[in-house]
Amino acid sequence: MENYSLLLGFLSLKVFLVMLLFAAIGISISLLLDAQKRSQVSKATPQKFSFKFLLLDNWKSIVLTVLVVLVTLRFAASLFPDQFKGEVVGTPEGLETWLFGSLLIGLGFNQLIQVLKKRAKMLQVNRP
Repeated sequence: MENYSLLLGFLSLKVFLVMLLFAAIGISISLLLDAQKRSQVSKATPQKFSFKFLLLDNWKSIVLTVLVVLVTLRFAASLFPDQFKGEVVGTPEGLETWLFGSLLIGLGFNQLIQVLKKRAKMLQVNRP
């Protein structure tokens, strides 16, 4: 238990930050997929793609997804014991599993939050 940290669990800061990067890539993929589905004729959608509009329109879901991802990555070894074993982080195969899992966690949670945003009218942003 010498490599254990209350903040990061069995992970080093470097590995945790790289996992966050892969989760951010998953979140970005999810946001861009969702942006592709928007109606071009809607008054609420700009005619040309706008990164600023994407961020402003989804800032609540992005913040919520990042918070859920942080907690999930921190406790991944406990939440998914067969997939994310603390002792395999030191091996290349184990590290690949953690990184790919981080990508899927970011993608999956953001997709779930996008569904909740549409169906339950949660996290809607008030537009002027």
